[in-house]
Amino acid sequence: MANTPDYTRIQPDDFKKSSLYKSIDLASSSLGTSVVEVTDEFFAPAIMMINPEPAISCPDKFIDTGLWMDGWESKRHNPTYDWCILKLGFAGSFIGFDIDTSFFTGNQAPAASVEACYCPDGDIKNAQWTEILPKVDLPPNCHNMFVLNKPTGIYTHLRLNNYPDGGIARFRAYGEVHPTFPKDPSALIDLAFVGHGGRSVQVSDEHYGPGDFLVLPGRGKNMGDGWQTARSRAKGHSDYVILRLGDKGHILQAEVDTSHFKGNFPHQIKLEGTFSEAHIPEPEATWFTLVEPSSTGPHGVFYFDTAYTEKVFTHAKISIIPDGGIKRLRLYGIRAGGKIPALPIIAPSVPQNAIIAEPLTSEAYAPYGQVIHTGFTEFVTSANQGTAEKHHGVAQVQNNFPNGTGKINMCVFHCRPTNELPFTVKLLERHPYSSQAFIPMTDGKTRGYLVIVALNGKDDKPDMSTLKAFIATTKQGINYGPGVWHHPMVVLEHEADFACIVHESGVPQDDCNEVDTPHVIVQVPGYHIF
Repeated sequence: MANTPDYTRIQPDDFKKSSLYKSIDLASSSLGTSVVEVTDEFFAPAIMMINPEPAISCPDKFIDTGLWMDGWESKRHNPTYDWCILKLGFAGSFIGFDIDTSFFTGNQAPAASVEACYCPDGDIKNAQWTEILPKVDLPPNCHNMFVLNKPTGIYTHLRLNNYPDGGIARFRAYGEVHPTFPKDPSALIDLAFVGHGGRSVQVSDEHYGPGDFLVLPGRGKNMGDGWQTARSRAKGHSDYVILRLGDKGHILQAEVDTSHFKGNFPHQIKLEGTFSEAHIPEPEATWFTLVEPSSTGPHGVFYFDTAYTEKVFTHAKISIIPDGGIKRLRLYGIRAGGKIPALPIIAPSVPQNAIIAEPLTSEAYAPYGQVIHTGFTEFVTSANQGTAEKHHGVAQVQNNFPNGTGKINMCVFHCRPTNELPFTVKLLERHPYSSQAFIPMTDGKTRGYLVIVALNGKDDKPDMSTLKAFIATTKQGINYGPGVWHHPMVVLEHEADFACIVHESGVPQDDCNEVDTPHVIVQVPGYHIF
C-alpha cells in the first residue's frame, strides 16, 4: 500500500526505555475496546487477545477443540489469511504495537499487519482502511514490539491481519487518546479520566499494579486492576503517581476509590497540583497542596473538596501514605476558560438522589438549631475559682407546649453504629413543641456521628430541598429547633452514649411526628464500615 509507515522492531527488554512505555494501550478491553468482526476463532476467541492481563499457560487444560490457549487462535490451512476488527473504546493515534505470541510455540501466526479506519458512527462496511504497520514476521513464544517512526492519524477501528492463520496471545496498540470534550468548557468532567486524555507520566512504585489503572473507566472487578505498591518499612515513606490531565483546568473535587483494597488501603492520601508545559513536570515545578493528608478506608469511595480551585493545573500528584493501593482516582473540575460552579460540587458519580455530608459548623447549621461547643458564644465568664470558663447560651432550650403540658426529660441514648455507608435516608422525625439536644459522652472509640436535618415545608412535611447532612465530632453537641425535621441519631464507627434534653407531654402525636421520605443517599467522606 502507499504511504507505508516506517517502524523499528525493539526487544522486550527495551520496552521501558521506549516511547511505548507510559503510552495508553488503546486496544485493551479495560478501555471498552471490543471485537466487532473476526474471520475465524475456532481454537480460541479473539476477545482474549485484548485482555489487559498477561497471557498465561495451562499445558494440562484441554477443551473440546483441543489444548486451551490464552489468546486468539484460528483453524489451520487458510488459503488467504484471517483478520479481526476491533472497535476502540476511545479514538486515538498510535505510536507502536506489541503482537504477543507468548506460549504459542509452534502454532503462532507467522506474520501480521495492522490497518486502521476512522468510522465514528460505527459503520465499517464501506470503510477506507489505511495500513499503519506493514506485514511483519512473528517468531513464536515472545513479545513482538514495533515502534513507529511517527504517530499515525486518529482512528476508531483497527484490523489485525493474521497471515495465514494461527495464534496471537495478546495485541497491544500503544498511543494517545483523542478526547471528545463537551462543547461547554464550564461542563463538569473528570480531568484525569483516560477517555479525556488523562494518563500517568511518573510513578514511584508499581510493584503490584500500574499507575495508569487509576484513570480507567468503571470501578474494576478485583484488586488486580488498581494501582498498588510494595510494602515499605521506612519511616516517613510515601508513594505517588503524577498524572497529566486530559486538559488544563480547575480541580474542584477528588474522588478516591479503594474498592477491593480491604487490608492494603493507604492510611492517608495527599493531592497536589501544578502547571507545566512539560510532559513530566520539571524538578523545580511548584506544587500546590489541594488536599492535605487525609484518611481513607477499606473498600469504599471517599470525596475530598480541594483548595486552590481558582488556579489552573495541568498535572496532579496523588500520594499514598505510607503505601498500599487505590482502585481509581477521579478529579472533577472544569477546563480552563470555563465558569467555576457554586462550591462545593456534588461529584457526577454521586446519584442524583444523593447528598454529601459536610463538617458541622455553627454557621451552616444555624437554620436548623445550634451546635453545642466552646467558641460559639461571646459571653464567657470565669468559674470555679478561676479553674474554668463558663460559655453561656450555647443552645436555645425551648418548651412551646400549650398550657405548660411539656415536662423536661433528661435522658441518655445508647446508640449502636450504622452498618450502612453510604447511608440511606428513608424517614425523618420532628418534635413539634420542643427543642431536642444531644451531647455525646464518648469513650474515645468513635470520631463522630451523622446529623441529618430538613426544614418544614408548606405541606407540613419535610421540605426535601432543604435536606442537609453534617458530620459532627465528639466534641460537638447538637440542638434541634422545635419542628425541625431530623433523622434519628446515626452513630459512626462505634457505639456511643448521648445525654439528651427534650420536653415531652406523654401525648405521642404532640411529642414526636415521624414520616417516610423519598430515599436519599448520604455520602460520608472519611468514614467506612469495617
